[in-house]
Amino acid sequence: MATIKDVAQKARVSRATVSLALNGKPGVASGTRRRILGIADRLNYQPNASAKGLALQKTQTLGVIVPDISSPFYAELVRGVEEEASARGYYLMLATTTGRPPREQMYFRLLGEQRVDGIIVLTPRGDESFIHQIQAEGFPLVVVDRDIQASDDVVEVIIDNFHGALAAVEHLIGLGYKRIGLINGIPELQASQDRLRGYQVALQEHGLPLHPKWTVIGNFCDEGGYLGMKELLALDPPLEAVFAASDVMAIGAIRAIREAGKRIPEDMAIVGFDDTPSSAYFIPSLTTVRQPIARMGAIACHLLLQLIAGEELPQRKLILQTRLVVRDSCGTKGGDQDV
Repeated sequence: MATIKDVAQKARVSRATVSLALNGKPGVASGTRRRILGIADRLNYQPNASAKGLALQKTQTLGVIVPDISSPFYAELVRGVEEEASARGYYLMLATTTGRPPREQMYFRLLGEQRVDGIIVLTPRGDESFIHQIQAEGFPLVVVDRDIQASDDVVEVIIDNFHGALAAVEHLIGLGYKRIGLINGIPELQASQDRLRGYQVALQEHGLPLHPKWTVIGNFCDEGGYLGMKELLALDPPLEAVFAASDVMAIGAIRAIREAGKRIPEDMAIVGFDDTPSSAYFIPSLTTVRQPIARMGAIACHLLLQLIAGEELPQRKLILQTRLVVRDSCGTKGGDQDV
């Protein structure tokens, strides 16, 4: 079935121009409009009813699909979206999937029925085919912190997870730690894979060993960080430091370390990833990789409003940089030690 993207490619115009022409909106030259309508007819283009309804009626409302609003990371993301939307006269309609991918597609339909002007997807996984379908129909959509595979057309705001993880582990190595473990996130997510790769490359480049038992899965939750840390604490000989691939997992790991009667950083150094607002207030304060969480949300909202206005974006995948924030949870490890 032909999509609005197919019509735009044949007509050599933007999808926004095709949308204006098909919906009888001003701003398209009469000759261009006739050409677009003729191509659409030849391709037997049938607009998606839901997407067409959304395009015809502006509500000044944006839909936001989020997995878990109780998570500090997603709460900060939504805050960034809300502040930018409010400044531009828009309101948010929030839908929470509770980490269940099938609910994402359900919320796409429900938000469509509510006639939102566009959608921001904050969920790290779900039905990518449905995202491609909505995108192909020209409906305004921006994805955050999720690299949609097999497509250069979906508008994405992501971060450089690989270099963030690399910096975190190299910081530990620079302090003298050699036996360094990893509590990673959900294995199938691109962010987890990139952070794992950063961890591995850092160890390899410094001639340090990679042991499979030194890497555990924490699923980006505090309970996962706690259980993963307990598994790492059982190793003999013991680890010296741990990179937790999210601050939430670091919190769980710290609980396990303290329950084991160990001190941070004297007995176990730890570094996190995210720099959620509470990270600076832990005791000891958490060294972590800062990703610009609220800014990611604000940028996603800004890009979505550009799409809603029919603007053509010069760049459809925006990669933001991270920064290592050094605090107290790593301490220093003096002298050379055997691994």
